[in-house]
Amino acid sequence: MAATWVFHPALPPWNPMTIEEGEISLEEALQLPNTIWIDARGTEAFETNHIPNAVLLNEDRWEELFEAFIIEWDGVSTLIVYCDSRTCAASKGVADRLKEALGTDEIFVLKGGWQIWQEDQS
Repeated sequence: MAATWVFHPALPPWNPMTIEEGEISLEEALQLPNTIWIDARGTEAFETNHIPNAVLLNEDRWEELFEAFIIEWDGVSTLIVYCDSRTCAASKGVADRLKEALGTDEIFVLKGGWQIWQEDQS
């Protein structure tokens, strides 16, 4: 493995930990001063457990949840959306809808989602 790094020091783009445009690592997210965590998972998963102070906002209940979110949002905090895992696409869908609805690019998808949060808390 070390020999591979000598010849190819950059992570390949298909590497599951490569940060893509619009994504943020947990380490970076935790360093931001003002963030709002947005849980894009289903209601049942959210009610079972979620990142502390996270807001539920998923595509299944978008209209209802977005209205409640927009009333509470301070307009300046960085929004970080997450779903179940590295392969979950729900967070990207919610992030894209938020970018369009709010007219801002200060919205990121947590790389690794809920899975990476749980691993970090163990």
